[in-house]
Amino acid sequence: MEFDKNKVKFKIAISKIKEENDIVMENKTKGIFKTVATALAGIVLSTGVVFAGTMVYENIWKTPEKIQLSSGDFEEITKITEESKKENMSEEKAKEIAIKKLNEIGFNSNIVGTNHYKEYDSNKIWYRFDTEDNYEISIDGQTGEFFDIWNNNKNIQDTKKYMTEEQGMETANKYYKLFGYKEGEYEITKIQSVNNEGTDTGAGFRMTVTYNKKYGDVYNPYEYISITLESKNMELDMFRVGNIPFDNNQVVITENEAINIALKEDEKVETNRVESTKAKLMVVKMNADAYDRANNKDKHYEALQTPNYPNEERNYYKVDDKIRKAWVVVLNYEDNYGEDIVKRYTEGSYSYFVDATTGEIIGGHTLDYIYSVSR
Repeated sequence: MEFDKNKVKFKIAISKIKEENDIVMENKTKGIFKTVATALAGIVLSTGVVFAGTMVYENIWKTPEKIQLSSGDFEEITKITEESKKENMSEEKAKEIAIKKLNEIGFNSNIVGTNHYKEYDSNKIWYRFDTEDNYEISIDGQTGEFFDIWNNNKNIQDTKKYMTEEQGMETANKYYKLFGYKEGEYEITKIQSVNNEGTDTGAGFRMTVTYNKKYGDVYNPYEYISITLESKNMELDMFRVGNIPFDNNQVVITENEAINIALKEDEKVETNRVESTKAKLMVVKMNADAYDRANNKDKHYEALQTPNYPNEERNYYKVDDKIRKAWVVVLNYEDNYGEDIVKRYTEGSYSYFVDATTGEIIGGHTLDYIYSVSR
């Protein structure tokens, strides 16, 4: 099957949707620091290590390794290399896994083409196989896990025919069970529709139902199943599984302590006065955004504020794939940006991720992260 660069770009973008600005902040580092000491309960030291009674908590943050993206067009930087092959399973092994999955769900398993690529910021290979009936299945070359399957058949959409949310959930649950997931293993957390009215909710001709794993009172947004359906024949357009495990770490840091940690960190970075703060306990993915802002503030915002900023000029880092409970602390700054709307939008607030156990800054997000994920 012919290589479709635009389709690859689109699908990579879709695969990153739930990670917000974490797009450049993936892959694993080599380890974590350990701190051994004892102190009084609830004390947060300037090092960011928390001691509660005789409990000792590992520091999870490590200074990230900066990586350099190659310049060149998209096809060139996603081309599979001999080096990347060494860090992934063979194509033949991935094909066996794909065929087994297709057989399990009752789909045509006759592979007629491939469309593999390497991640642009790592050596991970995504093995993608095209089937005889024009579905495309993806296998993670490093873990061997099934990632997604797409329906590439044309004329599967009818924008005049709507399905209700109830119909969407019922059909999604059918595919959920078909792919081997048990009732209660994941819970539906979001239903998003596409319709001619331009709303995200209610009836539509396309509908995406998202499931997440729940831990106590919180959901892990990075352990998810996403099912997209088309109304024309009430059939599958896309089925995707994300599986980054949740540490489910203990909450030791209080909300007020987290706010103070964020304010103290921000003093090193920002000269603008903080007008207000808010905080919420959330499940987040560790990233290098706050680190980059603290160490390369001018370039950090230049990249955000400049249209078509070159990818090879941006700062990219390797950070542990860790999902943690953290206090998301939003700092809203005094509005002294005048008529500069771009600066007001990008610099008017900042969200720090304060680890709920260790008190470390483990990431951040431009703008109000609490608001962003609630939309």
